[in-house]
Amino acid sequence: FQKLKIYKLYMNSKKYIYCAIDYKDLSQSKKLLDQIHNFIGGIKLGLEFFVSNGLEGVKIIKKYKLPIFLDLKLHDIPNTVNKAMEAALSVEPHLLSIHITSGVPVLKLITKHKKRTKIIGVTMLTSLEAKDLKNIGVECSINKYVEKLAKLAYHNGLDGIVCSPKELSLLRNKFPSKFIFVTPGIRLKKNKLNDQKRILEPGEAIKKGSNIIVMGRPITEASKPVDRLKEIMKNIQDHKVN
Repeated sequence: FQKLKIYKLYMNSKKYIYCAIDYKDLSQSKKLLDQIHNFIGGIKLGLEFFVSNGLEGVKIIKKYKLPIFLDLKLHDIPNTVNKAMEAALSVEPHLLSIHITSGVPVLKLITKHKKRTKIIGVTMLTSLEAKDLKNIGVECSINKYVEKLAKLAYHNGLDGIVCSPKELSLLRNKFPSKFIFVTPGIRLKKNKLNDQKRILEPGEAIKKGSNIIVMGRPITEASKPVDRLKEIMKNIQDHKVN
């Protein structure tokens, strides 16, 4: 009975986990999802998948009946972003991402046409750090930069933001609970960092207010992806309990 109780607690943690399926090959994506779809809360499809497989590929992945985060990070002039979004909305993803730095006219335009899809604004990529901001001419701190973009997203009707888990403590209490926080840059202590710079463990991120944690390579490159997901769920549950 105790083992069953623990198993149910772990499985309740899966709702937070969106696996990044960053494969060009559709059959490879399906092979992985066949293994893990019962152990994740959603699927993140990014540029690598989308450029290779398009909207038809997204439709195929929707057959797993999991929420889709279509992470296209749209960033262009208002008309182009609006037309791209219209196309993306045809497959009804649960979430769709756009760079907040596209500007207020873009943000106002797309929120008029979002339908049921939640529009999520990208603040600062988790592969970047303070020196990278300076290199592109941004003189303020990471915290000030991300907070400014988050407020811009909120005040222009976006449903949430993508930020690193390091900014959660700063931001979570400054926005309503319905404002969605999506956090990549999630790693277990034993995982490789890859190109991520601003990271936390899964349970830490959720405890600090993340609604969705996005994890790719720690799962997709694991020799036993389901076992890795069980480790992630245990980490989440341990932090929630403690």
